Amino acid sequence: MADKNPVGRPTKYDPSFCEEVITFGKQGLSKAQIAARLDIHRDTLHQWEQTYSEFSDALKKAVGYAQDLWEERFALGALGANEDGQQMNPTMMIFLMKNRFPADWRDKQTTEHEVHGAKKVVVEWGE
Repeated sequence: MADKNPVGRPTKYDPSFCEEVITFGKQGLSKAQIAARLDIHRDTLHQWEQTYSEFSDALKKAVGYAQDLWEERFALGALGANEDGQQMNPTMMIFLMKNRFPADWRDKQTTEHEVHGAKKVVVEWGE
C-alpha cells in the first residue's frame, strides 16, 4: 500500500533555524521574540521543540545564553556599571528575572512534612 501524503500545510521548519535560535538567545531574546524573528507563531515554536530534537537542544541553549546575558546585565547594573551609563531599576530587573527564568529565580518555597500517619504534607508559600 502506498504511503499517503500528510494532511495539512508542509512545515516551514529548516534545520538552519537552530543556529539562528542560538544567535537570538545570545542577544537575550525570549521565546516569544525568537518566534517573531523566525516569523512563526509561538505554538509552532513549541511544536518544533517537541518534534525536532536538534531544535529543542538549540532552544535550550538559547534560553541558557539569554539567562546568562540578563544575569550579567543585572550584576553590572547592581554595581552601577551598566554599559550605557543609565541606572537600572532593580525592581524591574528582579521582576524580569523571576518571570523569564523561574526555575532559578522564583520565590516560591516548598516544605514537606511527615505528620501522624500521613505520608506527606506539602506546604507551599510565596508567589
